Amino acid sequence: MTDFLKNPFVKFILTYSILLVLWLSLYKYIYVIDGSGFENSNHVGIEKKLSILLGEHANFFSSLFGYNPVLEITKDLVIVRLTDFEFSHGTWIGEPCNGLKVMGLFSLFIIAFPGKHKHKWWFIPSGIVVIHFINALRVSGLTIIEANWPQYLDFNHNVTFQVLIYSIIFLMWYIWVQKFSQISNKKSNVS
Repeated sequence: MTDFLKNPFVKFILTYSILLVLWLSLYKYIYVIDGSGFENSNHVGIEKKLSILLGEHANFFSSLFGYNPVLEITKDLVIVRLTDFEFSHGTWIGEPCNGLKVMGLFSLFIIAFPGKHKHKWWFIPSGIVVIHFINALRVSGLTIIEANWPQYLDFNHNVTFQVLIYSIIFLMWYIWVQKFSQISNKKSNVS
């Protein structure tokens, strides 16, 4: 049994599973922990701050494409809208669209997978930044699609951009496994 538990793959699966259960169990309490989940609170918590930051960066990308974006902040949502289109309702950013859950899943993989801690300290924040900016491009794209071709919004929101985001996350995981993990280094030392 101890040989089974010493297997790097088994250790990774067990560690990742435990961290994943903890993350997903605690995730729904982030609103309460940071204070933004209280009814009469004027406090802006991490979820709302991340949504606002995402909206600002999405507006930056939309303006690069020649549009005039505006950011509207309500009690529950952050809305990115293009003023160039009179009947556009914009793109609503809330949980989970702000990417916090996905950033956590990405980070847990890197934490659980074997590798030097000195590399984890820079790889995780770098990956989170990449996820955030890809998500900002996604929100910008969805806002432009919603304004120009609203009939294609649902498909692009649920399929196209999901595939894009998760493909980039898998690519970053692949880079971690191939370039920075101790498993990859052991294989190259054996050859």
